[in-house]
Amino acid sequence: MLHRVAAALALAVLASASPAAAAELPAILATDTNKVPTCATPGRLMAYLERRNPGLDGRYSDIAVHYMRHGEDLGIRWDVGFFQMLVETANLRYTGDVDADQNNFAGLGATGNGVKGERFPDVATGVRAHLEHITMYSGQRLNNPVAERTRNVQAWGVLTKWQKSFKRPITFSDLTSKWSPGDRGYSRDIATITEIFYKDFCNISDPKPELLAAAKGDTPRRASVEANAAPSSADLVAA
Repeated sequence: MLHRVAAALALAVLASASPAAAAELPAILATDTNKVPTCATPGRLMAYLERRNPGLDGRYSDIAVHYMRHGEDLGIRWDVGFFQMLVETANLRYTGDVDADQNNFAGLGATGNGVKGERFPDVATGVRAHLEHITMYSGQRLNNPVAERTRNVQAWGVLTKWQKSFKRPITFSDLTSKWSPGDRGYSRDIATITEIFYKDFCNISDPKPELLAAAKGDTPRRASVEANAAPSSADLVAA
């Protein structure tokens, strides 16, 4: 397991976007007070990923573009979703049950004991599936989500009681307690990877500004969240 990094700069950056402490991840839904920091560009995120995995497969060369495009479309803190993906996939090395060709970046449907989970046709669709699943945890309801896992969790009301227990926006820290309940270090691992990025990469020039332009270009499919773009506190915890 990684260990929490007590980096003052990283904490300052996170705090500017949300009241996040080192092991306290921000709210899932993006708001005026919980924005993705502007230094989290696809180019910097790719540089971070390539540092963590120097042998990165070329098929992932623009994966951060898809995280930004779909994350902005869904209105969530997609940067933290990207960092969760790094934890889930061992920096896209895939050392667990899921294989790289599944394009399953969050282990959706991979329940252990060799069960590989879902398969998506390409990187962009796999990213969309991951971020939609995150969005569902926030209490938003999605129309026709990509992943079967997401559709079933919504249909069966698996999270409804848990979501209704919150009187505040649901955070990524809350999500990790349900996503991986047996792993007490899961939230800390994501927070650590988040902090390291904001500590080491916010003060460098964007090495691939063309990726930011690509992310702001074509609009991804609007699947998604039912018409509640500015949810009330009650909406945030509704199934």
